[in-house]
Amino acid sequence: MTDGREQTIAEITQEARARCLRIGAGAVEAVEYLCAELEKNPTLGRRARSAVGSMKLYTTRIEGTDTRPPLSVTYVYDAPPPEPGLIRVALVSPVRFAGGDTGF
Repeated sequence: MTDGREQTIAEITQEARARCLRIGAGAVEAVEYLCAELEKNPTLGRRARSAVGSMKLYTTRIEGTDTRPPLSVTYVYDAPPPEPGLIRVALVSPVRFAGGDTGF
């Protein structure tokens, strides 16, 4: 970055990537795109409560497509926004609606 601040890095954990692969239909690509957006704007999403008080958990939703269900994504900040640091995507789940079936 040109303003002297460190860059935020976003990564997908092995467990989250495995879930994306099981969901299929472009889930990995959708979450990789979210990671790129989080690196540019680490304040995306909404803060979630954590059982461990010091953890900074955030969630967001990725809209579905014709081939992929909507996804709920949970990620953890090593350093909370606006501090630069590492963002780890920890959980990816298909969003289920009442009466609907995601097949997952």
